[in-house]
Amino acid sequence: MASSRVILALLLAAAAVMASSAQLDEKFYSNSCPSVEAVVRKEMVRALGAAPSLAGPLLRMHFHDCFVRGCDGSVLLDSAGNSTAEKDATPNQTLRGFGFVERVKAAVEKACPGTVSCADVLALMARDAVWLSKGPFWAVPLGRRDGRVSIANETDQLPPPTANFTELTQMFAAKNLDLKDLVVLSAGHTIGTSHCFSFTDRLYNFTGLDNAHDIDPTLELQYMARLRSKCTSLQDNTTLVEMDPGSFKTFDLGYFKNVAKRRGLFHSDGELLTNGFTRAYVQRHAGGGYKDEFFADFAASMVKMGGVEVLTGSQGEIRKKCNVRAMHLLPQYSLIVARNLPWLRSRLRRGARLGVETVCRLMSRELELLLFLLALRASGEVVAGSAEAAAAAAAWPGLQVGFYHAKCPVAEDVVLGEMRMILEEDPTLAPSLLRMHYHDCFVQGCDGSIMLRSRSGKGERDATPNRSMRGYDAINRIKARLETVCPLTVSCADIIAMAARDAVYLSKGPWYDVETGRRDGDVSVAEYAENDLAPPDSNIVDVKTFFSVKSLNAKDIAVLFGCHSIGTSHCGAFQKRLYNFTGRMDQDPSLDAGYAAKLKKLCPPGHGHDHDHDGHGGAGGAAKVPMDPGSGFTFDLSYYRHVLATGGLFQSDGSLRDDPVTRGYVEKLANASSSSEYFADFAAAMVKMGRTDVLTGDLGAVRPTCDSLVD
Repeated sequence: MASSRVILALLLAAAAVMASSAQLDEKFYSNSCPSVEAVVRKEMVRALGAAPSLAGPLLRMHFHDCFVRGCDGSVLLDSAGNSTAEKDATPNQTLRGFGFVERVKAAVEKACPGTVSCADVLALMARDAVWLSKGPFWAVPLGRRDGRVSIANETDQLPPPTANFTELTQMFAAKNLDLKDLVVLSAGHTIGTSHCFSFTDRLYNFTGLDNAHDIDPTLELQYMARLRSKCTSLQDNTTLVEMDPGSFKTFDLGYFKNVAKRRGLFHSDGELLTNGFTRAYVQRHAGGGYKDEFFADFAASMVKMGGVEVLTGSQGEIRKKCNVRAMHLLPQYSLIVARNLPWLRSRLRRGARLGVETVCRLMSRELELLLFLLALRASGEVVAGSAEAAAAAAAWPGLQVGFYHAKCPVAEDVVLGEMRMILEEDPTLAPSLLRMHYHDCFVQGCDGSIMLRSRSGKGERDATPNRSMRGYDAINRIKARLETVCPLTVSCADIIAMAARDAVYLSKGPWYDVETGRRDGDVSVAEYAENDLAPPDSNIVDVKTFFSVKSLNAKDIAVLFGCHSIGTSHCGAFQKRLYNFTGRMDQDPSLDAGYAAKLKKLCPPGHGHDHDHDGHGGAGGAAKVPMDPGSGFTFDLSYYRHVLATGGLFQSDGSLRDDPVTRGYVEKLANASSSSEYFADFAAAMVKMGRTDVLTGDLGAVRPTCDSLVD
């Protein structure tokens, strides 16, 4: 009893400190996560270097977050059950970058687990998006907490592109933003693009007459004609148009120049000319002589907007993944988490010696959890160490070898038997099934989401890196066989993991025990795959970044790349190395000249398809090149000899020679006389990768068919 009172007193004191720190502070993470801004900026530099068009959407996402329930990260939450979240509401269905936000958050989590909110990550990303687009830099006040509520209907607080000036001022005033904030923040439209349907009413149906003459009279005629040539009807839902023609990737004064000439894309842009104050501001900056003044104004308005209705202190939560609430499972899993009470107590005791404020900032989630559990104990509902708590612990065992021994003891035998027949029919499927497990785990974790189909063509398997993927039918075949033996028992995620192991084994590679117990996810988004999978032309810095997000280190990279010992690739995945490495029609100097000459014979210029590799058929009859010449379908050490001697097929293969850890491993295996050490390392790395962000217990589900429709 005494120890409980001590803990409760500490918790109440901590809560008081939390409540007293309700203000945002630019140095909020200076002690708990001093590297947060550097981590975010590193990810942003890399992403916008490859895809500068992402800057506008990330800035817009922060705006949409702050205008609905305040800047609390609620725009990032996924819909759950019968509750439709903000991101699925009509105004947000064109938002892009959710997958990239998750990637940045994962990098932050690796640096400072459970410390930085998604709301703060998004605010920092928006600032860096502007700065990296040649806009202003400003200090971002931090300390926001993440909200737990996200309701689609509440997005009616977002100013629509069709809004008139009265509507705009009312919506901004509701967030304590004034006329200056309105005109300044509207200039965020200087970067980014828009779909036609956001403004085609100005071209064809301004007053509801729906004819070619029903145009917005405030729109400059030549600009209107140009827009009509791009957006040919009210029904155009796919075409994208630059919001600031000619400089839509550069944060500058071009927006004001366009608006002043009645060439603002949206009706809301044109409405800025209907008020004396906002019109004067537009005209002052349309001349281009007050860039520094505008940049200072924009920074000030962003800070002001970033403070709208924020949650601080003990309010809200800190999410580990931005699309899922951190605490929403507590009530239904109270017995399960109860088993962690002794561990949490020990952490609190260690934290108490660091000071109460440190406990608050570093352990806010554990504090909430303990408050919840202590309340349950006080009511007699949970007793730590009770039989109920032990039973609950067994109800969520996580992954383990032999998970199906009681429920489906033949599961692994069935998978191996089917795999033998599948690879006898088509040996080239082995590398594809290994690749499928890798692609599944790197996108939202090993949850089988890569198998889900999308009517709209927006699922993971529709993403560019997965368009060449083969083996879906093989997984469905194995699943169908298991369903006849053990209905609704073995998850698709586990089938993919076991099939990958068997693909390696049947290619003369190692046998290893696969931990099972994964559950299947129900979210599959192409954009996540585009953002989370390292492309074949990655350098070693990029490769290490992609892998570190999944808690995989340099040795894991060198080991797992050894899977390129089996399989083939189409030319497009490496053609840049042969003909246009730096954009000057040149060859990758790290590529062995003799090997390059052979590749050029197989792959003349323009021959092949991007990202097509790992032993598939592909489209268009492009040549297939072995990733490991002379040993294309045998899992062995020759890949490492090939990389050391020639630079490998992909730029990412050659990049292994650019890091001391990965190079050392390549050199060791290239000169090894036995594969036993590598086989043991590969088995360990595959088990480690197979634990990535898995769903277990009552999370996720076991799908009856693996290729269910997701939309």
